[in-house]
Amino acid sequence: MKDIENPFDMLNSPLLSDVGLNMQAAFPVSSLPLELAKQMAELLGEKGRSGWLLLLGNGGRRFWEQLPVTAWDRTHPLDRQSVEYAERYLQAEFPEREYQVLYPSAAPVALQQLGKLAGWHYDSPLKLGINSVFGLWYAYRVLLWVAGDAPVTRTVALESPCKTCTDMLCIPACPASALSTVPTHQDAKYRNAKNLDACIDYRLQAESPCQSNCIARCRCPVATDHQYSQQQLNYHYRQSFETIVRWRF
Repeated sequence: MKDIENPFDMLNSPLLSDVGLNMQAAFPVSSLPLELAKQMAELLGEKGRSGWLLLLGNGGRRFWEQLPVTAWDRTHPLDRQSVEYAERYLQAEFPEREYQVLYPSAAPVALQQLGKLAGWHYDSPLKLGINSVFGLWYAYRVLLWVAGDAPVTRTVALESPCKTCTDMLCIPACPASALSTVPTHQDAKYRNAKNLDACIDYRLQAESPCQSNCIARCRCPVATDHQYSQQQLNYHYRQSFETIVRWRF
């Protein structure tokens, strides 16, 4: 079901929107900026000079709420379910097209740069992308290369919510003071705003409240109606915490 208040639901496909992949963008490879085009050529070889990229994301809680119970029987349940949904869409709309999953994968992919091209992503003090409709409550789920011609999507030309935020509640809310050094120059307002080491050190403390949550993120006043449930927050932040522990120790 298409959400008329969601300008990022470009493909108007129930196969995607109804399961919560309600953000879609298509990029002909020939239209990519040079840096991204080079990355596609490195990842895909000769076929990376043509075709198109399909970027899918979830905005808000619907994706989590619509996950089938069977998804949790597999490793990496969100990733695998997202790819399954994307493949189902391709089989229905572009049958027998060659395609390749670029994300999720072990290979580095410039998701944020593509998100900026689509109008999904703006920088924020938390160094998380902030979206003009969903705020901090969205995620990149799948990126595929697909052969042939691309469906038509457009860039959503909206502004970052941070531009009009006067309270900046996220900054004082961070118990690690990891957001306290924000450049004052307008063009670099949120660049390098997060002290990653301070964030990680605080999360690793015994009984840290940030092991399974992000207090600063939850204090953001933008799009609070799309905020993830506590169960989803706990899942994502426990996953990231375990990754930090493996990396640090």
